[in-house]
Amino acid sequence: MKIQDGLLVLLEYTLRDASGEVVDSSADDGPMEYVHGQGDLPEAIEANLFGQERGFEFTVTLPEGEAYGEYNPDGLISVPRDEFPADAEITKGEWIELTIEPSDDEGNPIENAEPEMMEAKIIEVSAEAVSLDANHPLAGQAVTFEMKVLSVEAADLEVEGEAN
Repeated sequence: MKIQDGLLVLLEYTLRDASGEVVDSSADDGPMEYVHGQGDLPEAIEANLFGQERGFEFTVTLPEGEAYGEYNPDGLISVPRDEFPADAEITKGEWIELTIEPSDDEGNPIENAEPEMMEAKIIEVSAEAVSLDANHPLAGQAVTFEMKVLSVEAADLEVEGEAN
């Protein structure tokens, strides 16, 4: 079966950063599964996969910012230290998950709005504040994907709330 929109594709992959170092691999996390044509993968990867079959292998390098976005200086944020639990271990270089409560332009909470979860890297810790970088670690970098198609099959798309 050839890859086309709406089909479920299982991929073996290796992701390398701009220096060629392996930063992620299906050897660690298991194969990647996605439905072709839903925009889950960068456009250049889907374009390489379209029309291919099981066993197809390819390598593609995406230019800076295409895979994980441009590095955004606005992603650097400072959070008052007292907003963290007093006994929290806060270590420079570690990643933490933050809950962002939606608010309007004046900073007032928005009723019934779902909080957003995001990860940020701790870049500095002081008694007054914790400095965080919310950019993806590969933001602004060229990355290389090495991929192999393991399977192509009809997607079993369930409608939420219904059982098949």
